[in-house]
Amino acid sequence: MRLAYTGFRRREEFKVLAKKLGFTPLLFPVQATEKVPVPEYWDALWRLASGVDLFLATTGVGVRELLEGGRALGLDLEGSLRRAHRLARGTKAARTLRELGHPPHGVGDGTSLSLVPLLPEGPGAAALQLYGKPLPLLEKVLEEKGYRVLSLMPYRHLPDPKGIHLLEEGILAGGVDAVAFVAAIQVEFLFEGARNPEGLKEAFRRGVRAVAVGRVTADALREWGVAPFYVDQQERLGSMLQGFLRALREVV
Repeated sequence: MRLAYTGFRRREEFKVLAKKLGFTPLLFPVQATEKVPVPEYWDALWRLASGVDLFLATTGVGVRELLEGGRALGLDLEGSLRRAHRLARGTKAARTLRELGHPPHGVGDGTSLSLVPLLPEGPGAAALQLYGKPLPLLEKVLEEKGYRVLSLMPYRHLPDPKGIHLLEEGILAGGVDAVAFVAAIQVEFLFEGARNPEGLKEAFRRGVRAVAVGRVTADALREWGVAPFYVDQQERLGSMLQGFLRALREVV
């Protein structure tokens, strides 16, 4: 089975794992990620170092990028995280906080809005780690609860037009049997950047299988009219591939 991967990170790991399980891996990154230069948000890092009452982690890689940026400026961001009330948007962010020695006080279901019922009442200062794009609804809720919101964007997502068009061509030409999405934004970039999005939807309806990591990615597929064939709830690359293989065997 020819299994396409839309992610930018961990491509070689995906290739190795897929081959071990008998898949033919195809790499079509539809998403590019670029680090935001520290000088662009150094003032926000300084404010974070001075201490916040609430820290909201939305991605594991984003938390690590923040700490790396703080180290580049000689700032003690670890101390700020330690003293803050910490919330994680989902399992990946929660896992990273635990690995860093700052376990979260609450964990959402992977959606930004799932953090809302976990928010303590303000007033205070809240640091919101963004995952490549603004989160105006969450910022508004924080402000309504009396927080001064400090938004930090250590990296940003960009569509990869070449990868989008190569994947689209492969799907429409019948050269792709399944597509693995590991982030909701990859779904958005594919369908927003496709020359024939309706043709893509029809291909998924006719047999190309969509594989999703986590509920948020699966919801993004459904919003575009694609029914996920398999959804991995552990949000791990290896478990996604193994679970997909099991699901295939069950329908044979």
